[in-house]
Amino acid sequence: MISNLIKVIAIVGFVILLVWVLNTFIISVSEIPQFLMENFNSGVVLLFFLFTESLLGFIPPDFFILWVSEMEYFYFWVGLLGILSYIGGLNAYFIGTIIRKIPRIRNWVERLYSNHLDKIKKWGGIFIIIAALFPLPYATVCTLAGVLKYPLSRLPYIGLFRILRFFLYAPIVLGVI
Repeated sequence: MISNLIKVIAIVGFVILLVWVLNTFIISVSEIPQFLMENFNSGVVLLFFLFTESLLGFIPPDFFILWVSEMEYFYFWVGLLGILSYIGGLNAYFIGTIIRKIPRIRNWVERLYSNHLDKIKKWGGIFIIIAALFPLPYATVCTLAGVLKYPLSRLPYIGLFRILRFFLYAPIVLGVI
């Protein structure tokens, strides 16, 4: 747990450093939401967010919180992002159940993510909660939970921590910009 906590702190530090570098040397981070709002329909961005949260979560959700930071009813949008991320986690779980049925892909996933699989086997829901709250790949962990046949009856309750994460991180993201 301590080594995972150190990794989480390192990831958070990296994100803060990245935002600082962007803000200082490349583009004002506060201009990114305006750029997105001017160039992309909100529905398209939200669908893209749901897609990324369903498939490995390859874009940190903090960038999407940054996107809604300029919008009226900010916390409504934060809640909507949280709900979409929650749905994305459930989608990822079902993708994992499909992967489980395809031996070649399942074996590849088991080799690639053996460390995360071991943590889910050992810690179960606690590890999924940690992934929901901290900058760990939540969609990946949910996919792996599906591969491992983690009880679906528990996942919707554990997934609520993902929504909480958005409300906890929103003031931090606003503070950074």
